[in-house]
Amino acid sequence: MFSFSNIVALGCIQACIQSLYLLRFSGPGRWLAAFILLVSINMCVGFYVDSGLFESDMLLITMWERLNSYLLLGPIFMAFVMTMTNSAYRFDKKDAIHLLPFLVWVGYFISVSLYEQSDFLTEQAVNLQTVSSRPFTERFSIISLVTAGHFCLYLAYGSWQIFMFWLKQRDSSIFRQLCWLLCVTMICYLMMLSVFIVSVTAVIMELEKSDWLIALSYLSTVAGIFSLSYLLICYGRPAGFIRALVKREMTDTDKDSAEQIKPEVSAQQKRLLVLVEQELRTNKHHLQPDFSQIQLAEKLNISRHQLSDVLALHSSGGFYELINKLRVDAVIEELIKRPTSDRLISIAYDCGFNSKSSFNQVFKKYTGKTPSQYRDLVKTSEAESR
Repeated sequence: MFSFSNIVALGCIQACIQSLYLLRFSGPGRWLAAFILLVSINMCVGFYVDSGLFESDMLLITMWERLNSYLLLGPIFMAFVMTMTNSAYRFDKKDAIHLLPFLVWVGYFISVSLYEQSDFLTEQAVNLQTVSSRPFTERFSIISLVTAGHFCLYLAYGSWQIFMFWLKQRDSSIFRQLCWLLCVTMICYLMMLSVFIVSVTAVIMELEKSDWLIALSYLSTVAGIFSLSYLLICYGRPAGFIRALVKREMTDTDKDSAEQIKPEVSAQQKRLLVLVEQELRTNKHHLQPDFSQIQLAEKLNISRHQLSDVLALHSSGGFYELINKLRVDAVIEELIKRPTSDRLISIAYDCGFNSKSSFNQVFKKYTGKTPSQYRDLVKTSEAESR
């Protein structure tokens, strides 16, 4: 038999599936996974408690309800917005202050639980059993209003950041980022608005709590969760916007990178190509033998397909060609620095190659000489220059 509660249950299941998929990706994808998972758990727990389905032996639900995890929604939403509008954004220790309200609440909860031991949880479980019979006016208690206000502050600031992002980058290709940002923001607004409207209407009309009325307040959130599935199908996982690099004097490495970029590439693609080279040269990912294109895409907070499209414009021709070129450059540097007594295969392994045959083949392709011939040439040149 159809009921609103069935739709809420489907929404919670769908949110869990989305979260499991998005947790595999770093950056905004992982923050979005944490956000919708938290929303769905709170929705499910809230429905159980408010509709009278809660039983006193449901210890996990009792603990979760008392934790007031709604205090985490604002910081997680803000983290998603920041990483979507700037893929290079990195969090530091100062950002931990956003978790302070939640940590203070958890500290209070734990200290009271330890002081009163098992009696506290038992009392809370009995208290939660009576929630369904209480009037809707309880939703307007001081703690509930402060928690809602805390989230609304983050929502307002996040909305401002999204507006400024659109204002500054409206000439760039930001359609996908805007779709994700606006969809998640609308879910937040509708979630707050629907709960508020249902609660106010119930108070004015003096309605009692029921499963269909509680489910009705969650319908907009469920609709938002399914709209995220549509975005995942159309655009893949959310990828942050790569801002223009700050203008500065180019180093020799940057000049080499720029020379390797084809002249017909657009300014935005050129910036991304330089960013790829900077990431590889700075962090020396090519020295890892198992480093893959997926890993590089995650480091840059872009999709694998975006990375493939951009690398196709590089003079090297692709990901593996670029990685092999960097590995050969690393081997040449080591040949100059290391003594002749060091085995060539050891140098190859240190520079990211995982087999002797591939090392010899790739090295000769890029230098026109075998590794041993090249080393002899280097050492002879050094001897002559002394």
